[in-house]
Amino acid sequence: MEPSPLETLITLREQELDLVERSFAEAVARETAAEEKLTAAQAEILNEQRIASSPTADDGAVEAFSRWLPGGRQAVLEARQRCREAAMDREAVRSALIAARAAMEAVRTLREEQKEEERQADLRKEQNALDELAVRQFGRS
Repeated sequence: MEPSPLETLITLREQELDLVERSFAEAVARETAAEEKLTAAQAEILNEQRIASSPTADDGAVEAFSRWLPGGRQAVLEARQRCREAAMDREAVRSALIAARAAMEAVRTLREEQKEEERQADLRKEQNALDELAVRQFGRS
């Protein structure tokens, strides 16, 4: 027997929801990775600054830090930008996930309503058969 259009739609919604859930997990992972890179870039600046400001550091270490610092700051800025982009991507996918879940719930609700209608129709048929049987039996007496 071929599946009903509603069952086909449910299958498609399940596939869509699965795809969007995987995309959301990937977006969260990208955001986490971007945040880790930002934390590492910030920690590197602090570490380099600590080394340059150490009492045992010579002028060469301080000069090296001053030459390195613009690149370190640029790395932090780029990491912050990647964090913002990753957060925006995550929010976009989150919105798609909410929509996919709502669509899936709507189809499931529709299926449940359809099942209830079928159950009610079966009960009416059964009641009609019982009524017809009663009429036949009492009609003979």
